[in-house]
Amino acid sequence: MDTLVIALRVALSLGVVLALMWALHRRMQKGQFGAGRTRGRRSASLEVVARQGVGGKASVVVVDVDGQRLVLGVAEHGVTLLTSRQAPAPELTIVTGPVALPTADAFRAELDRQDEGGAGLPSDTDTAAAAATVSDDVLPLRPRGRRAAPRTNPVVPTAAQLQGSVLSADTWRQAASALRSRRTG
Repeated sequence: MDTLVIALRVALSLGVVLALMWALHRRMQKGQFGAGRTRGRRSASLEVVARQGVGGKASVVVVDVDGQRLVLGVAEHGVTLLTSRQAPAPELTIVTGPVALPTADAFRAELDRQDEGGAGLPSDTDTAAAAATVSDDVLPLRPRGRRAAPRTNPVVPTAAQLQGSVLSADTWRQAASALRSRRTG
């Protein structure tokens, strides 16, 4: 009997704690406590532009806050404002006409030209010339600075090369016959 009373008290206490946690979570989501509250004032937008370590636990941080660019010194004992000025306007490019994208054929021709003429990335004029033609071909994607793999026909392995491999049909036939022989014998 005492065990049943103790178990009920523990369950009731756990229920009360969970209900309080749920209620606090709901209030925090609605912003009714200090951290999430922005009544009466506009919330500041903050963007970390750069960070550079200058010592063990010291660094210089550049941040943009509401149109101001701040350079802050951050150390163990605190944060110090080193300088501030107006944040630069973002650089925007306005495109008013259609844009021609390079085709796969032009891309291959450019890679072939690079292979013959030497290493390096194409110049802006070469890229513009390659972009002048439009096609429905899809460009191959590869990381910058790496050469494309030579384009050859796909190699299909022969039965002799696949012998004993999981990809070989003979291997699967042998496995099936071994299982059948175990069941019967």
